[in-house]
Amino acid sequence: MLKEMLDRLTALPGSWERLKNSTAPVCIYGTGDACERILEQFGRRGIRCAGIFASDDFLRGGREFHGFEVTSLSELEARFGEITVCCAFGSSLPDVMAHIKDISRRHELIFPDLPVAGDELFTAEGLAEHIGGAESVCGLLADELSRETLLSVLEFKLTGDISALERVFYDSAEFYELVKPRTDDVYADLGAYNGDTVESFIAACPDYAQIYAFEPDVRSFRRCVKRHLRRDNITFINACAWSRDGALGFAQDAGRQSKIEEGGRLQAARSLDSVLGGARCDIIKLDVEGAEREALLGAARTISRFSPRLIVSAYHRPYDLLMLPALLSELSSDGYRLYVRQPPYFPAWDTCIIAVPR
Repeated sequence: MLKEMLDRLTALPGSWERLKNSTAPVCIYGTGDACERILEQFGRRGIRCAGIFASDDFLRGGREFHGFEVTSLSELEARFGEITVCCAFGSSLPDVMAHIKDISRRHELIFPDLPVAGDELFTAEGLAEHIGGAESVCGLLADELSRETLLSVLEFKLTGDISALERVFYDSAEFYELVKPRTDDVYADLGAYNGDTVESFIAACPDYAQIYAFEPDVRSFRRCVKRHLRRDNITFINACAWSRDGALGFAQDAGRQSKIEEGGRLQAARSLDSVLGGARCDIIKLDVEGAEREALLGAARTISRFSPRLIVSAYHRPYDLLMLPALLSELSSDGYRLYVRQPPYFPAWDTCIIAVPR
């Protein structure tokens, strides 16, 4: 049954194929880096862009982007009538997501899957190569919702159809119901950003023992320190979470574009094992913009010895969701129960694997 479902997925038309075969004019919603990358793919694949539009809040008179006048959706509707909308940004804001859903009821709407890290795209061919891994991952998952989420996220990444995501959205506030923070827990936040996830952990576990907050981006690190400086027992580490100590090229952007990048400014790199020096850790959260595999390897001794509960981002690279669960199983000496959860987000960002000791 599972093999049949996976085979069905690989037979679905991909997002780029849907855009190329559209009989309606294809218009891009959003500007910026994602739009540039989509226009590049359009050029490679022979897809014609008929126009670019932005939300009313972002419209400014006379604005152009790559030679296109940036206009409103209503203007493009008046010009063309029926259109196909290609989304070029992401959001978890309820009002923005509601607007996207409203557009999808009026027009065909496609969200191409663009990796946060690297240049590899999610394709039917790539999924077919990972079918065996997908079957193995499904066998590792602890509940039916995890299996449904895995298959639905894969469907979305392939087709760009937001309806595949909507049926498995899960309240991110409920993550801690699986992780179950306890008094005197030691928490490591790898990719602490501006301290927001440290704050959410403290809200769930006010009587924690110690927190280690890793953040390589200088501006985000400063915000994190400022936000939590008055709290007790927090160690701030301005370094990339990595498989070993050293230095790496890093692009400083104070957001999703901040990531390890060849040619970037050199930044310190630390492994969690090195920082802990053999001390215990009870919960590790990893959201390190595509370096999750290396950061997990840098925590291998801690994971093997203490079996901490893990919250691992699995959306930065196209096939992370199929590759990271196997690594988690290998690193744990006692084994993990694995859960996959997708919080409300267009596109499939913030997808998490939650690992709980058996």
